[in-house]
Amino acid sequence: MDQVRFHMTDGKTRSTSYAFLSATDYTTASTKIASSGAKYSLFIQKITLSVTTDNAATQLFQTNNGTPVEIAKSKASPGLGPIVWDFGTEGYQLPAGESLQHKMSATGMAGTVTIQAYEKKTVDG
Repeated sequence: MDQVRFHMTDGKTRSTSYAFLSATDYTTASTKIASSGAKYSLFIQKITLSVTTDNAATQLFQTNNGTPVEIAKSKASPGLGPIVWDFGTEGYQLPAGESLQHKMSATGMAGTVTIQAYEKKTVDG
């Protein structure tokens, strides 16, 4: 999975989409949205997984720290179509300085992911 980064403007919601292919190994976590630094937190508002080729793999969205925190995870063989994790307008706050990663449990699934998020300064200094 190629890394997808986009410029986050403090407090402004942004969206990014990317495809993942069934023949590619995505079992290593890949950063999808990176924090601007140690004083900034990402707020994940919505993750939409649109599966076009199903298999017995799970999709995992997590933080990038030494012990990743699970944000959202599909069941194995989730079926075709969209799966939506909606965290509301406020969003799910990641710890300051941490990024959002995407990881699959195995190869074989294909589709697209759309992530809506914003960033704001949460640590003084």
